[in-house]
Amino acid sequence: MELFDKIQTISRWRRGDQRAPHKPLMLLYALSQYKQGHERLFQFENEVDQQVKDLLVQYGPSRKAYHPEYPFWRLANEKDSFWELKNGEECIPRKSNTDPKKSELIKYNVMAGFDATSYQSLISNPELIEKIASKLIQDNFPNTLQEELFVRFDFEVDTSTKQRDPNFRKNVLRAYNYRCAVCGFDLALDTVPVGIEAAHIKWKQYSGPCEVSNGIALCSIHHKALDRGAITLDYGLKVKVSPAVTGGELVNRLIRDFDNKAIRLPRDSYLQPAESMIEWHVKEVFQSR
Repeated sequence: MELFDKIQTISRWRRGDQRAPHKPLMLLYALSQYKQGHERLFQFENEVDQQVKDLLVQYGPSRKAYHPEYPFWRLANEKDSFWELKNGEECIPRKSNTDPKKSELIKYNVMAGFDATSYQSLISNPELIEKIASKLIQDNFPNTLQEELFVRFDFEVDTSTKQRDPNFRKNVLRAYNYRCAVCGFDLALDTVPVGIEAAHIKWKQYSGPCEVSNGIALCSIHHKALDRGAITLDYGLKVKVSPAVTGGELVNRLIRDFDNKAIRLPRDSYLQPAESMIEWHVKEVFQSR
């Protein structure tokens, strides 16, 4: 099996309906470092622990604790694995699973990375790095975050494989009368909406349906804020603002002032945001801490 195909078997990993982007983020970090000339293996303590934790905090769901050691160790256990561990033989597993504690990885100076054959494939073919990274980003993150991640990791932006439902945007914008459900922004040029977007509440990458009840019309700013977890909806269809939001007067006017304010809704109740979609967003995207 080719390396690109092997990675596809793990890139969509998740636990039930929960979002668990640990492995994709670990791989994106490794690929970006290879592109900059990094050697094959990464030392957990100095090169992965804090670096991948930061990525999980920024791009993963809000959790009480973050575990960069999970993808670092578990990638080697995948079927047809392309990931290799070094110095891991003496690590004592946890009682709850076969993973060692973070302290064990540090104690034995455990290192990991792509195996020698896969590493040589990547280094000798830089286009393969870009291809794998593009697929990981597009399979695990919504459109509003994809370009940010391409830039963050210094990969070439590739939108050639994007799949869109052409009716989703049209139906959502029509249901919301072509204006942002949060702030009411409704700029148009000769009746063509400008800066108004159809947002998925439950991400398409996590089986969110392209239906109006899983959509909401938002301006570009509030769309990005929704996908980043800066805002969400409560079950009364009011805006909730993350306690992690910071900023000055303009942020107050654009974000904080809408906290606990009802959104503008479609006239027909069956087109309004479904509770199950909101529940997913609150648990898996909203930055509640």
